[in-house]
Amino acid sequence: MRRLIALSVASLLLLGTAACGNDSDVSTSEADGGSIPGLTVKGEVGDGVDVTMDAPLKKTTDSQVITEGDGNTLATSDYFLLHLYIGNATSGKDAISTYDQGNPIQVQASENQLFKVVLDAIVGQPRGSRVAVTAPVKEVWGAQGAPQLGLKASDEAVFVADIISVQPKEVIDGPSGEEVDPPSDAPTVEEKDGKVTGLDWSSAPKKAPKDLTVIPLVEGDGPVAEAESMVTFNYYGAVWGEDKPFDESYSREPRPFGVGVGGLIPAWDKKIPDLKRGSRVLIIAPADEAYGDREQPNIPANSTLAFVVDVLGVDE
Repeated sequence: MRRLIALSVASLLLLGTAACGNDSDVSTSEADGGSIPGLTVKGEVGDGVDVTMDAPLKKTTDSQVITEGDGNTLATSDYFLLHLYIGNATSGKDAISTYDQGNPIQVQASENQLFKVVLDAIVGQPRGSRVAVTAPVKEVWGAQGAPQLGLKASDEAVFVADIISVQPKEVIDGPSGEEVDPPSDAPTVEEKDGKVTGLDWSSAPKKAPKDLTVIPLVEGDGPVAEAESMVTFNYYGAVWGEDKPFDESYSREPRPFGVGVGGLIPAWDKKIPDLKRGSRVLIIAPADEAYGDREQPNIPANSTLAFVVDVLGVDE
């Protein structure tokens, strides 16, 4: 259920641009200890980054914790939200930054999705941390360098990684809280063995609602999901009035997603933040809050969609 959006910045930052791994060990400085000589990083995590380089920096692989966060710790294979800056330490010029696109990107902490020099430096750090890494370009991208970023193989690269949110560590099995009676004309949720299996439309109007609507079914009693954070949830989605889903997650493991960062349909980005863990809601999303006039697999263009969403975990 990710939005089909073109993230050119993300494609350049991640390994999809034929970057190669780096087998070098990363020397990580302590937050109150050493630093990378010649590198100055300013700005608040999540708000932006300002990097000054007294070029050229030494052609070495090193890292420094600029800001140490206090949230959940990033572990290998976690999904998380990342802001990433890349600069050229040889020329002293900026190359690219997710801050320029406005939203962090969702990635997995694995070598097939993220540069190894960055991954080695940030795994084990808590949410809210900022880590700087320097590395020879040829050890990150290989002999071809990264010409699309203005980085030659002979250059030194600078990375600044901000851990914005980490996948929830406490994930419950299902809704937990006080049940709420829905309006009489709402579609009825059908369940089997605690899993949503369908929607009964017999009480619902034939004509789909025109407005984005959230109908509480269970008021959760856990922590609140926030925008620009990772949330784990189950969902069942159907075109308004259809008996079969176009997609659902109850038959597989729930997966964490970043909400409020433009990676999901607008209805979810707007309405999942502020829900508590344990909540179950019915989200009615008109076409302009879903896929609009873009036809999707099993979803005609200009469709109103109905989703049952169970919030099972939030990053704290």
